[in-house]
Amino acid sequence: MRVELIKTYKSVHTWTGIIAGLFLYIAFVAGALTMFKGPLNEWALQSETTLPGVPIEDYNALIQRVLQEHPEAAKRMLVEFPAAGPQAAPLSWEIENHETHESTYWYASFDENGELITESFSLSTIGEFVDHLHRTAGIPGGDGHDAIGTYVLGVVSALYFVALISGLIIFLPTWFKDFLVLRKGKNRKRYWLDFHNVLGISSLPFHLIIAFTAFVFAFHDPLYDALRTVVYGDSPMFTRPPPQELRGFSELVPVDELENLVRVQESEFRMAEVLYMNLDTVSPSMRIGGYVDGHLVRGAEYAYAMGNPYINEIPYSSILPSQLNGYSGTVISIFSLHFGSFGGELVRWMYFVFGIMGALIFFSGNLLWVETRRKKQRAQGMLPQQTKSSINMAKLTIGVGLGTILGIAASMLAVKWLPHAQIDIVFWQKATYYTGFLFGVGWAFVRRPADAAKQLLLLSSLAVILIPLSSLMRGNLWDASIAVWAVDLSALLIGLILALILVRLRKRHAQIEQDSVWAEAQQSLEADQKFHDSFPSSRPQTSG
Repeated sequence: MRVELIKTYKSVHTWTGIIAGLFLYIAFVAGALTMFKGPLNEWALQSETTLPGVPIEDYNALIQRVLQEHPEAAKRMLVEFPAAGPQAAPLSWEIENHETHESTYWYASFDENGELITESFSLSTIGEFVDHLHRTAGIPGGDGHDAIGTYVLGVVSALYFVALISGLIIFLPTWFKDFLVLRKGKNRKRYWLDFHNVLGISSLPFHLIIAFTAFVFAFHDPLYDALRTVVYGDSPMFTRPPPQELRGFSELVPVDELENLVRVQESEFRMAEVLYMNLDTVSPSMRIGGYVDGHLVRGAEYAYAMGNPYINEIPYSSILPSQLNGYSGTVISIFSLHFGSFGGELVRWMYFVFGIMGALIFFSGNLLWVETRRKKQRAQGMLPQQTKSSINMAKLTIGVGLGTILGIAASMLAVKWLPHAQIDIVFWQKATYYTGFLFGVGWAFVRRPADAAKQLLLLSSLAVILIPLSSLMRGNLWDASIAVWAVDLSALLIGLILALILVRLRKRHAQIEQDSVWAEAQQSLEADQKFHDSFPSSRPQTSG
């Protein structure tokens, strides 16, 4: 391959990676944690905002009591069954203020005497918040599919895809010589390049899948609008059921029959939730979610079936794994490949590891860019001077990289320590994340990169290690589920890894060249003199 062409692709790879890298770092760190959204939500539960569970045979009575005493729940009511794992309450509903578009959430259950309990409180759902960070890179503005960050990450995903392809083209000429090679030594740029290549090549299929599916998710509403306009015209894009006669709540199909209805078409289905919508209108609907292990499914965890909650049949089952057609199969493949929901816990852990590796790819790519500026100056016989752009990129990389970890840890600590029943915990989990993140970025810009890296590593490792310690101090961890233990042990492991990185960084700081952006604040005249002495003098020689 011609050298000029390689240089062109290298330039494309560098700049698409630089532009996309910091956004993708946040998305990948949060995305790795999102693989265990359910355990995170369970970890965040507090007894003050948890209503008692009910036996499966009492669910029908609970639904009827809530609808009789709180008919406003008919607009949107979620029923979660024991298969879904520990929840704040078996039944909840949302009331939206149409003027402010803010929602109030209510929760219901039975007490030990069979009396209805209803409470309104702020529920953490830290897993959903981390998922929001994953989908928006923490960029504020908008909500749901209309979030500004979602569209930004859609554009970033397109750049990400270009960076992957151009990086692969660059690597091809040295494929056999450099494949999975990690050379340690004095040449730190060579080491970081090997590290970057090993991570990228070993997880390339995963990254191609994520780049494509993330782009589709970000722009699927505009894509549907375009299809509706260009292809369907005046015809409806999706067939909707005709209006039905208004029915009473007592005519709802019993929940135990719903699972049997789905199992007629999907024998391995285990019902976890039912979302009821518009029960008090002529167009009622329900979405039944549940587990179908080992198959491609529509959601991050559940397969879904749709229907009318007053009719004893499931007419919309084309999104169940065994009922897929060409269109639904393509759509579900996109969802399942992105969510990692097709292979049980093993695939989830693999996606978690790939997510962390992805974050390290972007981190190491930025470090390479900073080091390359200095190496080019040395090659030209110039005394390396750190440019403002190199210093700022180093600071931004440290600030965003460790600020993201610090922010997520701060949010989790707030969720564990603040009383959910007395405050708006949803607000505070956001506020503490942005406080930690912005502190990390700000601290990186007021300190030298080397100092900021060590100080923020120390603070981040302590914050992450405090997560399992908080669980020990705030509750009886010995009675917790395996999922809660997994969250705490994972946090402990991550905190120890950060501490080991800090120790390693301190040990090798003496080896860092003084013209590096990572050098500590000290006089570098001796290093400058050594650099000049390595080149022949250009002054005319005089004879005695």
